Amino acid sequence: MNIQFPAGDGIQGFVYWLLEQIMGWGWVSYGFAIFFFTLFIKLMLSPLDFFNRFFSRRTQIKQQALAGELADIEKIYKNDPIGLTRARQALYQKNGVGGMGGALISLVSVIVTMGVFFQVMGALSNISNQNMHYQYEQLQGVYRTYVADKDANNLTDDQKTELGTLLNQKYADTQISFGWIKNIWQPDSPMASAGMSADAYNNTLAKEEQLDEAGKAEYNTIYSYIAVTKQPNGFFILAILSAVTIFVSMKVNSLMQKRAAPKKTEVKKEEPIITYSLRDAKQQGMEEKPVVDPAQMGKMMSWIMPIIYVLFATMQTSAFAIYMIASSLVSTVISVSFSFLIDLILKNMKKPEITKDFDAKIINPHAKYFKGGKK
Repeated sequence: MNIQFPAGDGIQGFVYWLLEQIMGWGWVSYGFAIFFFTLFIKLMLSPLDFFNRFFSRRTQIKQQALAGELADIEKIYKNDPIGLTRARQALYQKNGVGGMGGALISLVSVIVTMGVFFQVMGALSNISNQNMHYQYEQLQGVYRTYVADKDANNLTDDQKTELGTLLNQKYADTQISFGWIKNIWQPDSPMASAGMSADAYNNTLAKEEQLDEAGKAEYNTIYSYIAVTKQPNGFFILAILSAVTIFVSMKVNSLMQKRAAPKKTEVKKEEPIITYSLRDAKQQGMEEKPVVDPAQMGKMMSWIMPIIYVLFATMQTSAFAIYMIASSLVSTVISVSFSFLIDLILKNMKKPEITKDFDAKIINPHAKYFKGGKK
């Protein structure tokens, strides 16, 4: 299997190098090489992911330990939502909950993950383009060699048969398929043929290298001899699998978060808290902001992300769709493993000490709960 890898540096250069090393094993196909590649990438990023999850879980433990104090604060400030927010922040700040450290780790984790995702997408697209160029150059070489001493526009039937045999043999030598997918450089879709059109091929070339009208005519002539390139390239199987795996991955993550989340203290309120929030905001000249429910947002994302993955899988190459599926599967396994590992570590750690006797007047001038102000 002769896969061509472009030259590059940075993250994309590392992607080319790592995939080339995996292909060097000799026994693995390009599709499975992407799976092993994804596993290596996820393992490399796993320390950052682990620390992000660990600090988030430790924060939840501290919040759970503060549940009693928070319940008292909510009773005292039940008709003063702004005072409640300030008092809660004072308690959290004194006990090291919600500091910048955890937020910074979380932000870095998101930025790195998204950066790697788009770099890998670009690298896999470049590999696909490189191999489509290589394949066409090989076919073009066979075609031009055969018609060099003949009239290319007036070939006999026997000559056309002979040329077709040579071109199909060369195509088979350069074809990279994967299961039901005839061409891994094209999307797994019944709306995409196994071969690129001349215009689509032109879009993969630099402007100065693009085919002119004569070049497009030659391109179409060459591929007209190869029947498989006119057939549908797939059946949306990878698109469906990518949607299912990201949906399952997000659901598993949600279950792990619910499993670790502290129990909420229910406080009976005389009227919805949002009424007080908007009223007090108006009284104090503060800008009204809509309340975003994280749980509702999570439910929306669990449906939006599969749709996005389907679009990626049908618009990008089959190779990239395989990467998305492998990424979701590996992420699910890592999520479950890290959840139980973090539970085991925290189980053997000293429980956090709660500090509630302090003066919060600097943070909240209207403090009624802490030392010097509790009534």
